[in-house]
Amino acid sequence: MIIRLTLIALLVVNSYAIDMVNNSFIDFVRFVSNSTDKNFIIDEDIDTHISIVLPHHFDTKDSFKVLKNILQKNDMYLVKIGSTYYIKRSDIKRFFSVKLVFLLPDKIIPIIKKYYPNIQLSKSKKTIIYQATYKQSLQIKNLISLLDKPTKSKKVRISLISYKDIDIYKYGLNFNLKSTSTNYDLQYKTFLNNLIGSSSFVFKISTFDLSTFISDLKTNNLINTKFSPTLSLFDNEVTKFSITQKIPYLNGNTSINGANDVKNETYSYNDVGSTILLDKVSITDEDIYFHISMKYEVILDKTLTPTTSMRYIDNYIKLHNNQSIIIAGFTSEEISKLHNEIPLLASIPYLGDIFKWDSDNNKKETFAIIISNIDTANEFAQKGGSPTLVGENKANGVSPLTY
Repeated sequence: MIIRLTLIALLVVNSYAIDMVNNSFIDFVRFVSNSTDKNFIIDEDIDTHISIVLPHHFDTKDSFKVLKNILQKNDMYLVKIGSTYYIKRSDIKRFFSVKLVFLLPDKIIPIIKKYYPNIQLSKSKKTIIYQATYKQSLQIKNLISLLDKPTKSKKVRISLISYKDIDIYKYGLNFNLKSTSTNYDLQYKTFLNNLIGSSSFVFKISTFDLSTFISDLKTNNLINTKFSPTLSLFDNEVTKFSITQKIPYLNGNTSINGANDVKNETYSYNDVGSTILLDKVSITDEDIYFHISMKYEVILDKTLTPTTSMRYIDNYIKLHNNQSIIIAGFTSEEISKLHNEIPLLASIPYLGDIFKWDSDNNKKETFAIIISNIDTANEFAQKGGSPTLVGENKANGVSPLTY
């Protein structure tokens, strides 16, 4: 640490003239040094914005006494080291307050305590109050000024879509017959080929182009959107999204009471649905980094002991402005049990079971997760409309963020 000192050493008396009206503290110390033939060192913690107002006929013999009085009034004192006087700030603790502009005290106080554990801090609305020495107060104020800045934020859209590989494959064959060699058609071919790939893949594409492709697939009823929330992400903050419902699960307990069986039925409840957790968020002007943990769970049957199917992703993502990432290739074959019965006839004693039956429903789907950074300016306005896909005359005018 480099300590900056102001050294005033004037040895020739009456060689310096000073106008003793509205002068700064350092000017006055310079005058005292000139008048008394004394050397002074001013510590760097000294607030030099003290104004001294004295008449022109001020008696220079009293200058040293006046200086000591000024120091006392402003929590400063003199330390004599040989022939030099050292002007230092007192270690007396006083109360200080700093009003915050952007953040709340709860966000900043833990950080201050980390570096100044012995400082007592309190809050009042958006103001932090603390008791410290003058030197500590300056350090804490500087720290607060570094922290109290607007929180960076961006918006992301997270969509889960499902589709059948065979439908996308057939559509891709038909698209290849009509398509040209334009950049958009080539990108769309790559996009369709990756959707029906045999293994999972990560595919980055501009949000503007992706929205056009998704809109086209939705128009042709080729994809089904499970959910698509838009979430605001803040630097170093955690964002959560949840759509769940409590599902009862039957727990059957049987006890014997004499000759009769008594069955006591109890139920437990579990949350089933979609949850998204975004944390470890870091935002720059051009990019956003975050960790995503996502769960998508559905109920396969309506029995008293239902079976569920779950998709899960846990990954760290980096997205550039106006960029989307697709994580696809999650193929699942679900077998759900269906209970069927003929009304009225199924309730006939002894014979009702004849009119009841269970069946299995096989459903094979592929899933893709789309994460888009939509925080930048709308490229739809900049490009003057979305590109027209071959064989689709309704593409113009489609909003780039409608999927």
